[in-house]
Amino acid sequence: MEQEKSSFRWIVLALLFLSMLIATVSMNCIPPLFKEIMEEIPLTKAQMGTVMGVLTLASLFFAPLGGGLGDKFGPRWTLGLAVVIIAAGGALRAAAGSVFSLTACMFIMGAGIAVFGPNLPKALSMWFPKNEMAMANGISMAGMGVGGAIGMAAAASVMSPLFGGWRPSMVWVGVFMLGAGVLWILVFKDRTADSGPSETHNMAANFKTVLKIKDVWLLAVYYGLNMAGIMTVVTLLPVSLAERGVEKGGELVSIMMVTAVVFNIVGGILSDKTGKRKPFLISCAVILAVGILCFATTTGIALVIALACAGAAMGTIAPVIMVVPVEMDKVGPALTATAVGLIFMVGNTGGFIGPVAGGKLMDAYGPVTGYAAMGAALVVAALVIFPLKETGTKKQVLTDISE
Repeated sequence: MEQEKSSFRWIVLALLFLSMLIATVSMNCIPPLFKEIMEEIPLTKAQMGTVMGVLTLASLFFAPLGGGLGDKFGPRWTLGLAVVIIAAGGALRAAAGSVFSLTACMFIMGAGIAVFGPNLPKALSMWFPKNEMAMANGISMAGMGVGGAIGMAAAASVMSPLFGGWRPSMVWVGVFMLGAGVLWILVFKDRTADSGPSETHNMAANFKTVLKIKDVWLLAVYYGLNMAGIMTVVTLLPVSLAERGVEKGGELVSIMMVTAVVFNIVGGILSDKTGKRKPFLISCAVILAVGILCFATTTGIALVIALACAGAAMGTIAPVIMVVPVEMDKVGPALTATAVGLIFMVGNTGGFIGPVAGGKLMDAYGPVTGYAAMGAALVVAALVIFPLKETGTKKQVLTDISE
């Protein structure tokens, strides 16, 4: 039975969009500021990769916990806690005096993000019907694209001069993030999902249930290979472009983020309209792979086109992969947070390995080798997703007819 539509769902969506936007500004403002940070804290490319990579490594420990807490206590308090943790970790970067302390602060942020992620589709599934879920996830994920574009484009040229340097900038983004968390707790209302398996409210039992589902593991591996490529690009592309003599690398990378924003929404709507999920996941992984391979060799218009195409693919993948667990027969809205927590736990490890491995390859052999490795990972991701069972409404209609 579908949830009764309520206009409150748009308020929920706006709050999630805002939180995603500020959180991503806080994450993505770091790569363009590396040049300024290096005046106080020397960094190699591999260390830059580690600083950014721990954002996703934290999912290995905290995503299952965040998913379990969300299915047990609901997303109101769990998401609120996540946003507070992100704010604290972001603000503490202002006091960092070494690579270790900067990395530790980013890990704290990553812990908050790991708790936040699994509860986003959980919160949306409480208020949005199935035929709007990819669209709703897309709009909320668009906050990530907007925040990523702002962080990349404005960190060095606007934020640092406005707030008086990279350290005060960290404090201010932390304050804004905290405000978003308080607003979420005050406004959001949990709502009982009325479809899918009935959760036991036993975190261990819920985790064991989703642990046995093959399609959850396929999504986890697919997500990990995607994150390896995406996080390598976000972390190292501005620096590698600058070393090739390409000016305003952060602003160029923001093109990918802006395009991703558009396709967070367009891709989600197209997936809802066609009632299909798999074709979007497969084709977009291939497009993203080709785009990444172009980043190390192209300039000018060709580079802009590659960034735009990669952004379109990246933007489409995000809402589709988030809605598939909600639609799985053995998961449903009731166990979505736990399933997505498992996907993030396994998948985001790739987001840590990618920038570190890519950074080492670039340090040793140059950018072409590093980006080629990440492009290959995306091709493998497309192959991995082939056995996934289709979950979209098109599949459900065909099943109903056959019955």
